[in-house]
Amino acid sequence: MSSRSPRQLPPEVAERLGPFYVYVLVDPRDESVFYVGKGTGERLLAHGREADLIVDESIRSSKVAKIRELRDLGCEPRIDIVRHGLREDEALLIEAALIDCLDHLTNRVAGHGTAVGRSPLDELATRYGASAVPTDAPPALLIRLGRWRDAPEEIEPGTWRAGNGYRSGMSPSELADSARAWWKINPETLARHGILHAVAVHDGVTRGVMEIGDWERRNDGRRAFSAQALNEGPIAETWVGPFGRQVEFTVAAQNPIRYWLPER
Repeated sequence: MSSRSPRQLPPEVAERLGPFYVYVLVDPRDESVFYVGKGTGERLLAHGREADLIVDESIRSSKVAKIRELRDLGCEPRIDIVRHGLREDEALLIEAALIDCLDHLTNRVAGHGTAVGRSPLDELATRYGASAVPTDAPPALLIRLGRWRDAPEEIEPGTWRAGNGYRSGMSPSELADSARAWWKINPETLARHGILHAVAVHDGVTRGVMEIGDWERRNDGRRAFSAQALNEGPIAETWVGPFGRQVEFTVAAQNPIRYWLPER
């Protein structure tokens, strides 16, 4: 077991570490990293002090809870400096890269620059290779999906889905099940506009298109439709193509539903 971390950092040491550094907190029992941080001066010692001050378990962060757990066992987290002598922008990038690549961290938020952070290559190809929707695209129901959320649910008797939203690597049937329920939609409005297809959109890019079938209504008025995923053919090429199509939902738009209607 390790000894307690120093309570103070000599000024000459802090000066040599600066102006900024990146550090990790390590569980000495198994050498696992449980927190990544960027700091200057004595910032890297603040976590131990925080653990001393916060005694109310209901407001403890996961990081503080981990430190208290170690202390209850008679040991302290080890503080490792990953890189020092950095500019702040360099420290932010290194901190973010470590958070992207290490699992089971207690950090509450992701690192700086998440838009350019860790992503599967196929997701980046989709994000940067997507072209605009063709002007002659047929009318469609656009459904904006958020990040994937595990939430097992029976959509129809005997038909279950594992959750809702979007995640990289979904199968066409998983995407269809995620997109087809439950929405505030009036099927008569779709019929009036001649809309026969629904398009799943995530992060401004179309991810899949499906043919709309029969509708069912839930007690709260929301609706689901049966869906047949279209993976090839003119409709799939028009609405998705090899990398998806760019579709804008305004930042202020709260409604995840949008009708795409060709200009008359």
